Amino acid sequence: MDLPSLIIQRNGYMDEDDDVEEVVRQTYVNPDHEAWIMRLPSPLSSGSSSGSSEGSPTVTCWNTFDTLYREPVYSNDSPEMLMLRFDRQTCGILSVKDGPTENPWRTLIWPLARDCSALYHAIASMTSFHTSRDIPSMRVQGIHHMRSSIKSLVSGIQNMRFDTAIATTLVLAFAESWDQHISTGINHIKGAKILVNQALVQHRQASFSAEDTARLRFLCNTWVYMDVIARLTSVDDDESNDFDNVYEMMSPEPLENDMQLDPLMGCASTLFPVVGRVANLVRRVRRSESNSPAIISKAVDLRRMLEAWIPPSFVEPPEDPTSEIQHSLQTAEAYRWATLLYLHQAVPEIPYLSSADLSKKVLEYLATVPLSSRAIIVHIYPLLAAGAEANNEEDRRWVADRWQSMGRRMAIGVIDRCADVLKEVWSRRDAYEMSGQSCLRMPVATTCLHSSMLKRNYTVDEAVVDDPFDWIDSYGGGKRRAASGGNLEAPRALRLNPPRPRRSSADFMTGVIDPQFSVRGRLHWLGVMKDWGWEVLLG
Repeated sequence: MDLPSLIIQRNGYMDEDDDVEEVVRQTYVNPDHEAWIMRLPSPLSSGSSSGSSEGSPTVTCWNTFDTLYREPVYSNDSPEMLMLRFDRQTCGILSVKDGPTENPWRTLIWPLARDCSALYHAIASMTSFHTSRDIPSMRVQGIHHMRSSIKSLVSGIQNMRFDTAIATTLVLAFAESWDQHISTGINHIKGAKILVNQALVQHRQASFSAEDTARLRFLCNTWVYMDVIARLTSVDDDESNDFDNVYEMMSPEPLENDMQLDPLMGCASTLFPVVGRVANLVRRVRRSESNSPAIISKAVDLRRMLEAWIPPSFVEPPEDPTSEIQHSLQTAEAYRWATLLYLHQAVPEIPYLSSADLSKKVLEYLATVPLSSRAIIVHIYPLLAAGAEANNEEDRRWVADRWQSMGRRMAIGVIDRCADVLKEVWSRRDAYEMSGQSCLRMPVATTCLHSSMLKRNYTVDEAVVDDPFDWIDSYGGGKRRAASGGNLEAPRALRLNPPRPRRSSADFMTGVIDPQFSVRGRLHWLGVMKDWGWEVLLG
């Protein structure tokens, strides 16, 4: 069962959520879906109004017309309402193109849920968590659907299609990150990697239909996106370059590749493998006390790759009127400069632009993309990386306003957590500037809250979603990341006006960064997440 035509002409359903994600689509009718709608049981009473004149042909005709065309009313947790919200809201923040026939979450993934309860419950869970920001009671439904999905996955994965299993694990990763807000869903992403590798082996050995190939390509690219984004914040020792191999194996022909806008990577599809390599190097830097010649040499190579990267020469315009190619090109450049900044803060031994100059480039590219553009759904990483370097009131106000606007549009708690991290970065840096080196001797304030319970007021039972399926042990996928407990520092109040005079985090002549501003330091956004035990999925 496909979904778009179920929703196209039903604008009365979610007026209360129109500010979240209102999608402009062309009107069209699919007879199969209309037939499905007609089969839905109607909760409406067929009795006439008490004020009607019995036997009046005019009143009878009007009541019949009103009954036939009145929209059914569903409860928030009903399957019908969940799927309506999935179509009208959730799909729109999972793809930078959301025209009637071009969002693969509707056209390629949703049809698989007809025959797979694990995928259906995963989608229902993700949608419930997305809805829970406005309707908190929906989080209970999200937990219920997640547990049902995992249970179905455990019992039936051996008999599932590869594409269905991959889709289920990726949706569960999104669901976990949208629920916990401070988790990347890394275990599900690693599980998806095992399934992706198996699917690629099967793809080499047997011919797939055009639709199955398109679906597998979409799932592989989605996994590359999620794996790379998760590496930016997840703390483990995995430095594999599987994202390179997967992308190269499923990438289309060069001419075809230039024509398609990727649903999540946009115009930056060829850039993401480089971002993944930088993320791996940053992990290595954070585990070491100093940068070895091998690290510096690797950083030089990666910087050259980032500098040499160019966007596709031509991309076919999407159907979605809120998605412009120019916005995706600007976003891709923001990712490139944000990654140059990220690399510079990890290996400052290489003379380069200062962090302030690099962050300015990122913010300039982001500022050229209006908030009405769908491209802003993938602005989380560059806005966090560059926003941390904002050192005047005007820039900080712009960044804070940007987070608020993105939060209203996307309605996911990840945005709020990133804003909290940024506020803490600014607070720590302001305190550091005021007190000099004394900041290094200040103990970290802590709370007794567990990281998965912070900000959500969970009970112990609500805070834990049992995951009996161990991807790593079951498939031998490598070392499993140790859960980071750690103490948490409560987010501090936002201070937009930094103290003066302000010292720079870098020497403009050498590019050397104060260690506290580097990826190892407490004044970096990674340092804040480390202190709080957070691993936010920046996508």
